[in-house]
Amino acid sequence: MSRRRWIGIAVAALAVPIGFLGVVLIDSVMHQSGACRVVRQRAFASPNGSQLVVVVWKSCGATVPDSTQASIVARGRTFSPESTPTFLSVRGHLDPVVAWSSERAVRIGFISGPDQIYKRDARVGDVTISYE
Repeated sequence: MSRRRWIGIAVAALAVPIGFLGVVLIDSVMHQSGACRVVRQRAFASPNGSQLVVVVWKSCGATVPDSTQASIVARGRTFSPESTPTFLSVRGHLDPVVAWSSERAVRIGFISGPDQIYKRDARVGDVTISYE
């Protein structure tokens, strides 16, 4: 095998672990600098499936408390925490109970209530939201 081929194999073998370490380092720096980590928990479809309530947990490091947030997204659209507005934001990582009663009405509740409510909208577009 030629020397050039050995060098190519060595470079390829080193690229994977170096790339992985780079991703871990960037994630660590972003997390420490205040960048938030968003983890999608569940999506609850409306009766005909045209809309989803998407629930995420958000962690922004030690200076900002963790939160549970919910958004409404049209089916087939991509959820993005940066561009999809939230209608609900509460302190802590909680599991909401979501029940659609029609295409234009959804109920949100929590088995154990949140300590603090940051945002709780009554409407998103033509969807009415009630809280229990």
